[in-house]
Amino acid sequence: MDPMPLIRLRPLTAHRAVPTIVVNPGESKVVGRGASADISIDDISLSRQHMRLTMAGDGEVTAEDLGSTNGIFVNGARVSTARIAAGDQLTIGALEFLADNGTAPSRSVADAPAWGSMTRFAMAPDAHTKVDRRVLEALLATSRELMAFADLGVLLEHVLDRLTEILKPHRSAILFYDAGTGTLAPRAVRPAGEYASVSEFASATVVREAIDAREAVVLVDVRGDRRFQDAMSIMKAGARSIICVPLLGRTGPIGALYADRHGGAGFAPADVEYASGFAAHAATALETGKLYADREAHFRSTLEAFAKSIEARDRYTAGHSERVTAYTLALARFTGLDAPALEIIRRAGMLHDIGKVGIPDRVLQKPGHLDPDERAMMESHVTIGHEMLSGLPFLQESLPSIRGHHERWDGKGYPDALAGERIHLHARLMAVADTYDAMTSDRPYRAGLPADEAGRRIRAEPGKQFDPAVVEAFDRCEDEIIQIRAKMMAARQPAAGTRV
Repeated sequence: MDPMPLIRLRPLTAHRAVPTIVVNPGESKVVGRGASADISIDDISLSRQHMRLTMAGDGEVTAEDLGSTNGIFVNGARVSTARIAAGDQLTIGALEFLADNGTAPSRSVADAPAWGSMTRFAMAPDAHTKVDRRVLEALLATSRELMAFADLGVLLEHVLDRLTEILKPHRSAILFYDAGTGTLAPRAVRPAGEYASVSEFASATVVREAIDAREAVVLVDVRGDRRFQDAMSIMKAGARSIICVPLLGRTGPIGALYADRHGGAGFAPADVEYASGFAAHAATALETGKLYADREAHFRSTLEAFAKSIEARDRYTAGHSERVTAYTLALARFTGLDAPALEIIRRAGMLHDIGKVGIPDRVLQKPGHLDPDERAMMESHVTIGHEMLSGLPFLQESLPSIRGHHERWDGKGYPDALAGERIHLHARLMAVADTYDAMTSDRPYRAGLPADEAGRRIRAEPGKQFDPAVVEAFDRCEDEIIQIRAKMMAARQPAAGTRV
């Protein structure tokens, strides 16, 4: 009696190290991406346990979908369970196999039958080498940028540009996922301006499927996939083939990379690999950006706590650092300073009076005017603050305005009697903001001035106390500063009926 022929599944994706799958009579094997699978294939388009192959005693082979994200297809038709015979073409995720029993001549990728709109990766050796080199160069360029991480937005735009050059999709996007709210937001989009929110995005259904499953979703032909038959927005947009790869961080999904084509050939298995490579870079960038953002948020909270600890000693100066910061930022924007400079000013503004921790309460809280010795003691707060913070690398650029916000344009200020442009620009801006807030705030020995009178006194001091250019900037944004003050003071008022 002749031995029973075995069924083998030979990979058609010849460019990858995908194994030939062999099943013997009486065997049942699980195929998937997870380590628990009997046959583990490291491909993000596969579910952890994607399908089960079973060969009965009579030689009949059955393929069963184990609830995978991308399903199994036999000769172009999606199935949940199907018999596999020699000559059948089986697709799982983005991987394609040809079933044979070892007796028929081997067929090449080019000889395999075309079915439906599922595509195979078949490239001439020269073209294959060219594409691989371009992908490698693009991924290496992105890696170098990631190592020198500076601007998250620019990096994500570059990732998407390089992916677009390789895959040539009609649309592509990097989307950020907020696990707390479950919302998706575009961080980079091609073509630029294609949509501004995911509500305008025709294939959000596919994105959520990928994020929920934590697996790549690959649709070679949307029209033939029953999962998305009811997603009318996809049909309306004309998307025919789709790749969506989740961006996975250490604690879970943080976004998704999406690409679609409206016609022509569908995405090939190699395209899924390329998309996965770029998705890994985008995930690292987003996670790093989030860490920076979280660190910055904690840092700002710490600065605010320091500022409030000073103001807690004197209820008459409550909110002073916050207001000075806001006024200085308004002046800086009118002066044309960029975002990095604004951040330096923000840090300095919150800490400009930190040196008052070294001033005795009898001086700091004195209800009347200070005598000369007390005045000298009070003025030392700028040098105390400078010395306290001088050892912190992340505050180095903020130190000039922490030390110099009481210097005067005419050289009669303290602590260094600097004049003119020898005073740092940030300190010149903060000098106006600090003086304006001091004049409009109540003190134990006097009531605060009306805003218009304080503004008049600022405008009377160009070339004396203040830099004339900064006074000009104040004149241009005075209305904004008045609005900022009104809003911040209103926020500090207790609600009606609140006991204070």
